[in-house]
Amino acid sequence: MEDKKRVIMVTGGSGLVGRNLEQLVNHENLPNEKFIFLTSNDANLQNPEDVRQLFKKIKPDVVIHLAANVGGLFKNMRQNLSILKSNMYINENVLACAFEYNVNKVISCLSTCIFPDKISYPIDETMIHNGPPNDSNYGYSYSKRYIEILHRHGLYIF
Repeated sequence: MEDKKRVIMVTGGSGLVGRNLEQLVNHENLPNEKFIFLTSNDANLQNPEDVRQLFKKIKPDVVIHLAANVGGLFKNMRQNLSILKSNMYINENVLACAFEYNVNKVISCLSTCIFPDKISYPIDETMIHNGPPNDSNYGYSYSKRYIEILHRHGLYIF
């Protein structure tokens, strides 16, 4: 009898980190793991029902959450509020479903932009909330900080 493979669902599979992770996984021998790299073509992660259907279909054991609405500095500066809102929906939906579907582990990728604008180096995770991030990127930064808060509180979503 064959052992069940651990299913690892990766959101943001077409992004910079997701593509590089996929290349790494493809070069490794991981017979006990099945990686599923999702792109925006697979579901609208801002839509709770789309995300529920993904989790129901894939039944992940592990989620690597990399998906985000990000467009570089100029887009972030011009559309800070819309980027904040869309990323909050994405994060809320993915992490709520991870909780709802009893995912064993969630790994999220944060960004150095979440740290306060005025900070001394070296930095570590205890410094995330020691001040506001740079104004040019606050929408993306605060949505990433939200992920850290959700993880810290056990992914409990109301």
